[in-house]
Amino acid sequence: MRKLIYRLFIGVGLVAALVTGGTAPVLADKVLTRGNGGEPKTLDPHFTDGRTESNIFRDLFEGLVVYRPYGKIDPGIAESWDISEDNLVYTFHLRPNAKWSNGDSITAEDFVYSFRRSIAPQPGKDTAFNMAVIRNAEAVMKGEKPATDLAVEALDPLTLRITLRGPTPYFLALLSSDNNALPVPRSVIEKYGQHWAEPGKMVTDGAYILEDWQPQKQVTLVRNQNYYGNGSVKIDKVVYYPYTSATEELKLFKAGKLDMTFQVPQEQVKWVSLSDPKEFWNKPYLATYYYAFNLTAEPFKGNLNLRKALALAINRESLVEKVTRAGELPGYSLVPPLIAGYKRQVLPFIDQTYEDRLEEARRLFAEAGYSPAQPLTIELLNNTNDNDRKIADAIISMWQDAFGKGLMVNTVNLERTEYLDRRKRRQFQVVRAAWIGEYVDPTAFLNLMLSRSTPPRNDPGFKNAVYDDLLEKAGVTSDSAERSVLLQQAEHLLLNEYAIIPIYHFAAKSMVSERVRGLVFNIRDVHPSRFLDLAD
Repeated sequence: MRKLIYRLFIGVGLVAALVTGGTAPVLADKVLTRGNGGEPKTLDPHFTDGRTESNIFRDLFEGLVVYRPYGKIDPGIAESWDISEDNLVYTFHLRPNAKWSNGDSITAEDFVYSFRRSIAPQPGKDTAFNMAVIRNAEAVMKGEKPATDLAVEALDPLTLRITLRGPTPYFLALLSSDNNALPVPRSVIEKYGQHWAEPGKMVTDGAYILEDWQPQKQVTLVRNQNYYGNGSVKIDKVVYYPYTSATEELKLFKAGKLDMTFQVPQEQVKWVSLSDPKEFWNKPYLATYYYAFNLTAEPFKGNLNLRKALALAINRESLVEKVTRAGELPGYSLVPPLIAGYKRQVLPFIDQTYEDRLEEARRLFAEAGYSPAQPLTIELLNNTNDNDRKIADAIISMWQDAFGKGLMVNTVNLERTEYLDRRKRRQFQVVRAAWIGEYVDPTAFLNLMLSRSTPPRNDPGFKNAVYDDLLEKAGVTSDSAERSVLLQQAEHLLLNEYAIIPIYHFAAKSMVSERVRGLVFNIRDVHPSRFLDLAD
């Protein structure tokens, strides 16, 4: 067994006091204010993987390992780990000084309980598909085996062993990013049930604890004094605001009431990039924006020509140049072009001119049975985010230019919680969707469309045995070149079925005050408050 030892040095915090005339005034708390793009659905990390919630979870919780600035995987609650020669067995050694926010010690049994809880099927819970890499996890998810058969074991109070079903080169990255890998406090959950993640009840193990949650107004976090690394934390309080209006966020930022926005209004991207270049955060990151067809119902079920026609009619180059305008890349694949060593597959019409695409789109639309004499009416499910509405307006305009009176599109714009509920029940014909890679590997995107996946992953209801088999083989293949070929074949198959319409690959576009320190680029565009500071 080869030994991989990682240590994270935590410096001792100095007491800040100014003595004047025999008094020692207390310095004001450092309060970071962040826009968060919407209201959290829940603060239970095992019941959502949305970006809005995950931003908060990264402050409240810490797993075995953490994703640090610059994209490095560092020790978290585990201070070191060993990996077996066959890359199947990971043995984690926990910090003896790691505690829950109530002062209780964190043990290996806490992680055993948490993994079993996150992986076992529960009412209202999405399946923890990423965790299928753990031996017996998939059988547990399906209810074929009890959670006690999951290959996660406590060897002693500070030693945890996890056995995988096959070599998984991204496993540590997965542990650092997937909410299902976060520990939760068993005693608190057993005491309060589904209400455990509320102010006054919630117990966490991260740099912060939940002080207050005012729905539709704000979520307030304060420093966790029992956090093992509290001495290195600079921000005392973090306030998350659920603004869905990018315009409102920008106004508050300009007024000095927000340190970081979630986004910038599409129509003001160029202006802020020129007027506030030092405060405009604009970087590419690992995410894809797409529309998904409902393949389980008419009119898209079994109608490949119709799906392809709508995909052809979107002018992606025009969209990123005139609508999103922040350096996004036109989307012709599900997997973003940021993963080294993987040759992403693309839609077959990528090299055609837009005029040629329109000609083919109109032909396929007619072959699908639609025309001004026999028009098609479809519904697009969208959320109320300003920027998403503008993108929808632009795409609908492109469809109408392409198909004229042969196509009518009705949009349904809902608040985030209701939008997610409709999406989860697959109550849509076309739905706006996006995915941010939890780890840097093609499977972070390709696993979305496995037959066993459910919304908000497999939104279209795509089911293809060949696709599933290719990903299954890739999951147990140790040869990296062979694995890459299998993944490429799977993506090629998916794209040619037109279950989704890739639209663009993301670039961050937000405002960050110059007083914020420690914000650095990483491919996932995640910035836990623990690693930030505020200038005096």
